[in-house]
Amino acid sequence: MIHSFLFGQNIKRLGLEGSYGFIIPHSRELRSVSQSNPIGTTLHYQILNTSFKNWKNCNCFHYMGLQLSYHNFGNPDVIGSATSLTGTFEPIIWRNNKWTFSLLSGLGFSYLNKVYDEVSNPENVFFSSHLSFLIFLTPKFEYSLTHDWGLNASVSYNHISNGGQSQPNKGINYPMGSLGLVRYFQKKTYPIYEKDIISKSWMYYLESGFSTREGKNGREPNIAVVFGTIKLLSSINGIGGGLELIKDFSLEVEENRMEALMPAPYIAHHFIFGKIDFSQRMAFYTHKPVGYNEYVFFQRYVLGYNVLNQITLGIGLKAHGHIAEHMDFRIGWKF
Repeated sequence: MIHSFLFGQNIKRLGLEGSYGFIIPHSRELRSVSQSNPIGTTLHYQILNTSFKNWKNCNCFHYMGLQLSYHNFGNPDVIGSATSLTGTFEPIIWRNNKWTFSLLSGLGFSYLNKVYDEVSNPENVFFSSHLSFLIFLTPKFEYSLTHDWGLNASVSYNHISNGGQSQPNKGINYPMGSLGLVRYFQKKTYPIYEKDIISKSWMYYLESGFSTREGKNGREPNIAVVFGTIKLLSSINGIGGGLELIKDFSLEVEENRMEALMPAPYIAHHFIFGKIDFSQRMAFYTHKPVGYNEYVFFQRYVLGYNVLNQITLGIGLKAHGHIAEHMDFRIGWKF
């Protein structure tokens, strides 16, 4: 019992899935090349450690794993296919003797065999670099067939882009439905742990983001400073808001650099699993440089991990509607 509490036991499994989906034509230029249906296959290896220390990181049991996937976009001459390797995190939200509901997320790299070329492939404005980023979110149900085998069904939202490192970079968004089999190599009984009491007070944080974007003089810094607040509603949900100040040195200005300072108040929802915080923020530009873009709002998706006391490290993705603009690295302090 003491050994299980401190070190736990590992539950190991291997999954194989087949997928079918569609491409979202999120801008006018993409409508003509968004009429195909992606198909794909995925091989997924995962480990769940049942120790209290590991459970405490998430306030839940969760799988960590590696996923290898191949997605054919159904348009071999223009869009081609993506071969991806991603790290995954899958917390278990609910379970009983036969059914399990979980929320799988992943972040990794994709190799795209067809990209934009001004002469040979001008229609593919989804992406312009062979190596890009894949991010996805997948609600998943699993049914236990036997002690060693499970059947799962899921719906995923996938996004591939190069994070704004080269243009054009509209990014491709494609939901997919999947069916798969899971083989368990080690399946153990889950221990019972007490969840933390939910704090009734507001939490506050300071956060900074950094990336570079292509400008008139090459790669230029893009810096964000954030002040925000969170109120927990349940063990995994929170709401909040704040103010983000963005200074993008890649943007052209008419007179001085202060024109490129973009204050943006935002509201946010947080999925909080112990030390992991995935926030979805909707922000409003109160000011932006002339000619920057036509959008009034933008979204910011931030995945952070509490590495030391109140210090968090993570990544952020900025998007306008379905169009990803860039990714950045984030560091924050909660108090």
